[in-house]
Amino acid sequence: MNHSHTAKKLSALLLCAVLLSACSDNGTPTTDANSGTANAAAETAQSGTAASTPVTLASLNLAEVVEYKDNDAYADWTTGESTKIQLNGSGAVIGGSGAAAKDGTIAITAAGTYVVSGTLDNGQIAVDVKDKGTVRLVLNGAEIHSSTTSAIYVAEAGKLVLSLQEGTENAVSDGTEYVYPDTSTDEPNAAIFSKDDLTVNGSGKLVVQGNYNNGIASKDKLKITGGQLEVHAVDDAVMGRDLVAVQAGEFKIEAGGHGIKSTNDAEGEEGVIAIGGGDFNITSGEDALHSSGGLLISGGNVQINAGDDGVHAEIGLAITGGTVNVAESNEGLEAPSILIADGTISVVGSDDGVNAASGSSETAGEDGPGGGGGGGFGSGGFDGNLPDGMAQDGDTADASKGSAFGGKSTGSALNDASGSGAADGADNGAAPDGTDAGIPPGGFEGGTPPDGEPPGAPPEGGAPGGMPGSGGSSMLTIAGGTLTVNAQGDGLDANGSISMSGGTVIVNGPTMNGNGALDYDGSFVMTGGILVAAGSSGMVQATSDQSTQSGILMTYSKAQQAGKLVHLQDSAGSDMLTFAPLKDYQAVFVSSPKLKTNASYLLYSGGKSSGTAANGLYEGGVYEGGTKVVAFKAAALVTWVNESGVTEARSGTGGPGGGGGFGGRGGGGGGGVRGQRQGGSGTTTPTDGGTS
Repeated sequence: MNHSHTAKKLSALLLCAVLLSACSDNGTPTTDANSGTANAAAETAQSGTAASTPVTLASLNLAEVVEYKDNDAYADWTTGESTKIQLNGSGAVIGGSGAAAKDGTIAITAAGTYVVSGTLDNGQIAVDVKDKGTVRLVLNGAEIHSSTTSAIYVAEAGKLVLSLQEGTENAVSDGTEYVYPDTSTDEPNAAIFSKDDLTVNGSGKLVVQGNYNNGIASKDKLKITGGQLEVHAVDDAVMGRDLVAVQAGEFKIEAGGHGIKSTNDAEGEEGVIAIGGGDFNITSGEDALHSSGGLLISGGNVQINAGDDGVHAEIGLAITGGTVNVAESNEGLEAPSILIADGTISVVGSDDGVNAASGSSETAGEDGPGGGGGGGFGSGGFDGNLPDGMAQDGDTADASKGSAFGGKSTGSALNDASGSGAADGADNGAAPDGTDAGIPPGGFEGGTPPDGEPPGAPPEGGAPGGMPGSGGSSMLTIAGGTLTVNAQGDGLDANGSISMSGGTVIVNGPTMNGNGALDYDGSFVMTGGILVAAGSSGMVQATSDQSTQSGILMTYSKAQQAGKLVHLQDSAGSDMLTFAPLKDYQAVFVSSPKLKTNASYLLYSGGKSSGTAANGLYEGGVYEGGTKVVAFKAAALVTWVNESGVTEARSGTGGPGGGGGFGGRGGGGGGGVRGQRQGGSGTTTPTDGGTS
């Protein structure tokens, strides 16, 4: 297989999701059962017609992305020919051919199987096989340390297969400082470093201590098909330039930088991470999983505590199975194109929970270069075009230098901007003179709101906008699985559009009005599945009119206490929803196949349920003891309700778009487009109090 074929395969398919969302009409998906290949999807995109992103990506499996060869699997070495290397502190005794020991270095110069045991206090196993043959290194109770360079170093070979013998414990470590021949040399830079393909297999244990920089690194493809790996690294723990593929194993990873990382960013050959199995416990100072191209999780159990993003891909992310639990992160999942087709995913983010946007190489702040305008003035909004001289979508502005519209959002009410170019001449993301930080002129907070609007909501025409953000073509597609989000910033955020056709999504969004449980710039097309999103009301959004499944958005006049039940039932008394938000909330959106247009509903607050709760969502049981808040008829596909009854939709008013501009977030770009109201006035059904 060509060294970049796997990277191109996944990256191309994931990129199709972005292209197809741009080609579709307002992001509305259609299905094409024959679009399951990269070529078919690309042709469809080029023809200007929409195809099914879920079909294209959900049909993708690990076998299409990674080719595991026979020698990637563990095989018994005891019956075949092998060379024994018995380490003895300062050197080794070698029994067999192909290896030699001198001055603490064990040099392997021929393909074959080498069985290593014992301890090497300060030395190196160096592999240099000119005929590109495969070298198998069996660690059979070995401890290898080098104080000045990599402990295991592959300068040249077709592949190094590192086998962990069953029942053994092995250790590889390096020192805190390397000695290079000259100042222009910076490799090797990991305790285990290979310039060619590297495979780890077996069932034994390996502890790697990367004291200088990285733990395990391959400059080509890295595959892991088994073993118990514990990797500690000053910087990145596990790296593969073109590919990191994991089939099975147990992993404990602690990294000052990224946990698992692919690094090839050459166009058309971007690196890939593909996880098909294994149990992971990853603690990282930066991203836990970081791919310069595509990232696929189709199985396994991944537990993450990350200092930056939990799972980050520069081109696309697909989760088609397994369990992913991001217990701590800045942003839980981030990529320009994200597909969730199956699996169980839980995300906690100090900023956004799931963010479909460009990432670390981003321009114009966090979420996108230039792009559409911020919020508008009155109902017209900004027309989406930037003033002359400002970077448009696709133009270059180096966010790493803090330029363009500000820096990375902190998830607070004020989105800090770390660099120059802050909105309206403000420095470092500060609001314009005379306004509260993070709140557009005219205000999200304070003052008397219009009739029927909760405090903290923008005025009807939309508050004046801030600097433009990105309209973007990023895409979040949810076709199945279970996703639970707890975010201080936006819950589901797309600098483009969102499509949901299946699965269950529960969002516990922000408590501050500068963010929303749902935040998108294009459209949110809901055709199936269950979605419950609770959070603040200042930037509240519901699903789009292009949806085929009904939705209800309830906004309250004041914040409701965390854990206070939201109960929705129809006029016949059948339960539609019972939900206990994790945090204080002032708006709740729900969409479910149970909801019907032109049906009558009653919404209750408080009380208790005898049902079984999973992530706050109750199933079965009896609800009782709550206070009826409002009775109403859902005459529209998406019905907006407050305590007085049905009210007008104010989805994505200009004000929230402007708020995005102030923080340098690309998501603000949709404000101008969404500045106009969507729904009609509707009839208002007065609230009559009482209990259920």
